[in-house]
Amino acid sequence: MKTPATQPQWLEHRRAQASALVAQTGLDLKGHEDWLYTSPTELLVHTVSIEEDEIHSLVAEHSLPDAWQVLVFVGGIYHPKLSRTVDDPVGIAVTCMNSAIDTHQSDLVAWLGRSDSEEATMLSLNLERWTDGLFLRVASGHELPGFVQVLEIGSGSSWLRNLVVMGEDSKASLVETHVSSRTQSTSSHCVTETRLPKGAKLSHLRLKVDGTGGHHYGAIVAQQEAESRLESRLFGFGGVVARHEFHVTLDGPNASALLHGLVKTTGNEKADLSIKLRHASPDCTSEQVFKALADGHSQANFHGTVFVDRDAQRTVARQSNRNLLLSRDASVNSRPQLEILADDVKCSHGSATGRLDDKALFFLKCRGLSEVDARKLLVRAFAGEMLLPLADGHLKERIDALLGEI
Repeated sequence: MKTPATQPQWLEHRRAQASALVAQTGLDLKGHEDWLYTSPTELLVHTVSIEEDEIHSLVAEHSLPDAWQVLVFVGGIYHPKLSRTVDDPVGIAVTCMNSAIDTHQSDLVAWLGRSDSEEATMLSLNLERWTDGLFLRVASGHELPGFVQVLEIGSGSSWLRNLVVMGEDSKASLVETHVSSRTQSTSSHCVTETRLPKGAKLSHLRLKVDGTGGHHYGAIVAQQEAESRLESRLFGFGGVVARHEFHVTLDGPNASALLHGLVKTTGNEKADLSIKLRHASPDCTSEQVFKALADGHSQANFHGTVFVDRDAQRTVARQSNRNLLLSRDASVNSRPQLEILADDVKCSHGSATGRLDDKALFFLKCRGLSEVDARKLLVRAFAGEMLLPLADGHLKERIDALLGEI
């Protein structure tokens, strides 16, 4: 991270603006419309740094062999010796944000934090505190040779800001993997920000696998122009508390967004899903499918809002939230919302929360399955649907293995 003495004045000014917004709203927001069940203060805890041996073990376990490039961040700082990179082809730049401040300053000046909502406190806090992150630039008409993996090893308290700058008709795939110590208290906060111009297509996936002391905040902020396409998927496992946010604006005709997410909670864990998707232009489509598996005494919360502006005629928006309670003591809170000002739209939303079907369990046990295996099969059928669109490879195998631990 560049120190205040060495960072450019424009960045100092932008951090100061973000700091002022945080001071204005404060951090004790539990009970606020967007923070009914969790508070930002639960994500800002006392942490410890993890040992070097465990860092190397986590990198070896979670680095994806089929990724084109892997950038590893430990405690919010880029570690080139743990990363796997190649020389960038023409039209593509992959580097860390601290380097991009010097090499791609015009892009950072133009886009860093520009899509953040002033009402989103944690986005402002991240903009104030980020220490490093991924910078990815894909010029017009270019496509990444493969996907880029950002591998964050949680150690102490870390703050990452990823910036993805796309050109018209460009294509990119990004995978974020956030892991932490199996036992130590850690706190990670990562925001991925992107602007998709006309015809650009971005595939984005976030996998979070936390240990028993993990605290995680993750968000994607996307501004989409005409005919662009965003696919953003989330898979979240483990940790004390996690907050996942999606801030997406469809701001050009025929733009489309697909947002999928699956979280699993157990013990006393808590997971929040917060989605704000705005249709600001006509002829756009969006699809949301979010699921939660809640076991033990855990809690999963969903708050998804679709805004349709007055000029966003011929909008097609679908939102679905389905949840499975795996114990009597687990709880799920679901709040799907539509706010529609246009009159020519096709919008739907729905929410369903239930337990495993006793008749289905009985049917499977009659055919020789044990109670445990029957439950696992039904849970996999519920959750496995989210895996189907993923391409075969190490990432899909890793998520499938995590689902198998249920």
